[in-house]
Amino acid sequence: MRKLLPLIFLLLRSLSCFGQSNEGTDFWLGFMEHFDQSANTKVLMISSRFATSGTVSMPLLGWNTSFTVAANDVVFVNIPLNAETFGSESISRTGIRVQSQAPVSIYAHQYANFRSEASAILPVNSIGNSYFAMSYFGYQDNQGVHPSEFLIVATEDETSIEITPSDPTAGGTPAGSTISIMLDVGETYQVQALTGLSGDLTGSKIIGDKNFALFSGAAWTEVPLACGNRDNLYEQMYPVSTWGKSFVTVPSKDASFDYYRVLAAEDNTVVFRDGNQIGNLNAGEFVEFSLYAQPSFIEANKGILVAQYNIGNLCNSLSNVGDPSMLLINSVEQTRDTLTLYSSPFEEIQVNYLNIITRDVDQDSIFLDGNNISNEFQTIAGTQDYVYASITVSSGTHTITSSGCGVIATAYGYGPFESYAYSAGASFLPLNASPIPEGGCLNDTIFFSTGLPEDRVAVQWDFGDGSSSSELEPTHIYTALGTYPVEVIIEDFCLNTIDTVNQDLLVTLRQSLEAFNDTLVCENDPVQLGATDLAGARFEWQGPLDYFSEDQFPIIDDTDPNMTGAYSVIGIISGCATFPKEQFVEVRPLPDPALGMDTVICDGGPIPLYAGNWVDYVWQDGSRADNFTVTVEGNYYVSVTDDLGCFNTDSIQINRFCLPTLFVPTAFTPNDDGLNDLFAVLAEDMTQFNLKIFDRWGGLVFQTDSPDEFWNGNLAGGKRAPQGVYVWLISYEEPLRDETRFIRQESGTLTLLR
Repeated sequence: MRKLLPLIFLLLRSLSCFGQSNEGTDFWLGFMEHFDQSANTKVLMISSRFATSGTVSMPLLGWNTSFTVAANDVVFVNIPLNAETFGSESISRTGIRVQSQAPVSIYAHQYANFRSEASAILPVNSIGNSYFAMSYFGYQDNQGVHPSEFLIVATEDETSIEITPSDPTAGGTPAGSTISIMLDVGETYQVQALTGLSGDLTGSKIIGDKNFALFSGAAWTEVPLACGNRDNLYEQMYPVSTWGKSFVTVPSKDASFDYYRVLAAEDNTVVFRDGNQIGNLNAGEFVEFSLYAQPSFIEANKGILVAQYNIGNLCNSLSNVGDPSMLLINSVEQTRDTLTLYSSPFEEIQVNYLNIITRDVDQDSIFLDGNNISNEFQTIAGTQDYVYASITVSSGTHTITSSGCGVIATAYGYGPFESYAYSAGASFLPLNASPIPEGGCLNDTIFFSTGLPEDRVAVQWDFGDGSSSSELEPTHIYTALGTYPVEVIIEDFCLNTIDTVNQDLLVTLRQSLEAFNDTLVCENDPVQLGATDLAGARFEWQGPLDYFSEDQFPIIDDTDPNMTGAYSVIGIISGCATFPKEQFVEVRPLPDPALGMDTVICDGGPIPLYAGNWVDYVWQDGSRADNFTVTVEGNYYVSVTDDLGCFNTDSIQINRFCLPTLFVPTAFTPNDDGLNDLFAVLAEDMTQFNLKIFDRWGGLVFQTDSPDEFWNGNLAGGKRAPQGVYVWLISYEEPLRDETRFIRQESGTLTLLR
């Protein structure tokens, strides 16, 4: 197992990368107009790898508050309601400033009434003066226009900015025209699209003579259009100078599909996805596409900005969980050695995820909150160089570390009709781990590793017994029991650092252990694994589907047949591992009676149901045959048991469905002779029935909404209708098998004879 470098080495690395991250001591931000105007919660989540303090203020509105955050912790600061910026194309005073004594990372979250979005916030040393906005269409309903929008926050006095919107604005600026403004520090300027459903400010160009912060999104929208429900979008934009050329996209966990946009900053930008050209773009143009639960590799000949959108839950498979959100994807050129981020629980977010991307050669050295996650990574079509992992995490602060050349990551979460997403920033929390093993067994091979790729470092090992090696991952055998002072010197070519690590290594005798007997269980039943006691030992289990546990007696819940196989356990005492022992587990699949899809029956027609070949059967009426014949509508179910005693049920809903029956006579003789005196229609299995009879001049002589009501040949007032030909028109509602209905009309003639 590979190890991370010790504290001092990671600290040197973090300091060298400080200017390349979202970690800083001075930030400016703002909040755009939200659907729930003046009624939404705005909160800053401030984390740090240091114990530090600072202030959050709105200098132009006279508000400020202080905060204190412990090392490796998070603190929440609620922002006043008046921090929200309203309207389009006017200067506001809603800029928010965060200052701290030591570097912090900040995430902003804006939410209300199942509408929520979050963004990582960049410090002033990571912003720029040239941007293109990435946004989306707004939405428009009887509650008004909820536009596509972006927000400028000035960080210096007398900042001259030119705005070229890609769509007509609510303030009357045509698409392609220029808005010129001058902002002082703390002032903000919001631009909104003129319309909701057709207004989209993606591709708007914003440039200034000084650096400023830019936020973009939408007040309330659905992604894609006609795919409700709706949510606000909110993300801080990256300056063009930071745009990359190579990106890896990772599907959102459990989502049916993700929506993407790729935006160009220069003319003749050629974009490829998985090796296939998907666009030749000019500045401000974008290409969009959907990916159905699959990663991809996006490349361009010039810098591009890539956005990933979570879709509305009505187009998703998450059963009213999740909703639109937008995040900007970091390019693979912008990897970080360590990322710190905050997974939010606000506005009823119930589950949080991380998507992590790294080089294929680096996946063994990726740690999440101190735990190696190498077994979580999957390959990516279109590139052999990168892998990704999608991991469920709890709400709170998380740290991803790489001892290779870095990772990129995104954080997102779902709740009822709710979601958020943002690109994870970089922070550098050290791990107290060593590349030197804690120990090993006498006369056994001991593996040493820095966890760094070969093209990045040079190392020199001193094994403490007079032996040495310059190999990156050497092995060594100790021939005597004892404690050995091991030293490794690591020269990192990526970071131009040299670090020395010293640690004592204990060599002991190998011991033995036993595992529990082989186990046979039904699917979904728990499995108990176990190893015999071994004083002072820690245990490691490995098994199918990358199973791993460090418990002596782990329990596997919710088993399935794919978990069948050998589970191997070792005990480790001071680095000396026992020989492995195996406990074989067979997970028997549940019987599948498979009654079939729900269906329909008309009066009397029997439907035979078969449950398959099992040991025992129990139908809904208590009968125990292997089949059941249905003659009336209802819900039918069967429980079956196999030879192991595994038990399962299946059910089927059978509804009555008969096609409408209509018979209309062609003549009748209303002469009171008792024979054929009434015009009677035979109509069965119809709803919304209506019969109208017209004379030859189009006059209505009879109508009814009941198929049981007959015409006796008389007109209104009891006068007899003359002999002749009449026209009938019948309309009725006809059901379809999918339970929808439509109105059918039929017509014909009838002869009245006296």
